[in-house]
Amino acid sequence: MQNKKYQIFVSSTYEDLKDERKEIIENISTMGQLPVGMELFVASDDEQFEYIKRVIDNCDYYVLILGGRYGSVSPQTGKSYTQMEYEYALEKNIPVLVFPFEDITSLPKEKRDNDLKNVSEFIEIASKDRMCRFWNTKDGLILSVVNSLHKIFEDKPQRGWIRPDEFDNTALLTEINTLRKRNQELEQQVKEYQNSLTKQIDNIADMDELFEIHFEYSDRYCNSYSTIQVTWNQIFSYIGPNLIKSLNAASLTYQIDKNFVNKIGHKNYSSVHLDDDDVNTIKIQLLAQGLIRVYPAQMVKGGIGEFIELTKKGLQYLKQIKTVKTSKK
Repeated sequence: MQNKKYQIFVSSTYEDLKDERKEIIENISTMGQLPVGMELFVASDDEQFEYIKRVIDNCDYYVLILGGRYGSVSPQTGKSYTQMEYEYALEKNIPVLVFPFEDITSLPKEKRDNDLKNVSEFIEIASKDRMCRFWNTKDGLILSVVNSLHKIFEDKPQRGWIRPDEFDNTALLTEINTLRKRNQELEQQVKEYQNSLTKQIDNIADMDELFEIHFEYSDRYCNSYSTIQVTWNQIFSYIGPNLIKSLNAASLTYQIDKNFVNKIGHKNYSSVHLDDDDVNTIKIQLLAQGLIRVYPAQMVKGGIGEFIELTKKGLQYLKQIKTVKTSKK
């Protein structure tokens, strides 16, 4: 039997449960597993939360410890980052273990919110239709976490991490061969798609022509919709530097959504989400212009994903429009 190491994300509010987290992480390490505790990178804004989501993506199990505090709240969702972590783990079908404190009203004032409404509702949500273990002492919590992890390892074994010398080479070679064939198929599809664009497109827009972008934005009070007209040069000058090193399609979309409209339109929206059709049009237009290439490649967690990078023509054109020109005569 292969000796798997499981990566386990430990989630909670921080200051009030600092001691409990420390001992739980130590016990998970003693079990020979790989705890992930974000002690040095606690989510406190939406940009940091994007990073934490990528960490959760690589975890096999998710442990949620709930005390008397709800935690920092995202201005975008109105939910605490701890609750957003929990919901993201559920969304990704990562097995979740929940450990709520038995009676939060009995906690000392420094370990609970003045208004317990939000944390009480979160405890109810996290406990509903789910096996959870309530706790009232640190030792009892640690014992429950360790026992629950041993049980879930048996009931719901995950992919985990395996030493290379313990891996089944036959299975690995079979998977590599399958991925290689799939990669070849996707490469051929992309090549045919690029050739069809080159052959069929007439009168393609010049780089200094305008394109209208539709987007949703958030301000302090609500979400609204608007448009902005920009040239293809403006679009490429923003996207291009992100593609000097290839990005997967999802990461590029995130970069565009993050502050594309704000930078090009000199706006100050708290968040922006471009219309998906417009994002696809941008990608196809730059592909047709020969400035980017789209290709399939293996993702970190397995499977084939779509990646985008500059072509030689794209890199040369980016240098042309982004290089600072001398003012000397």
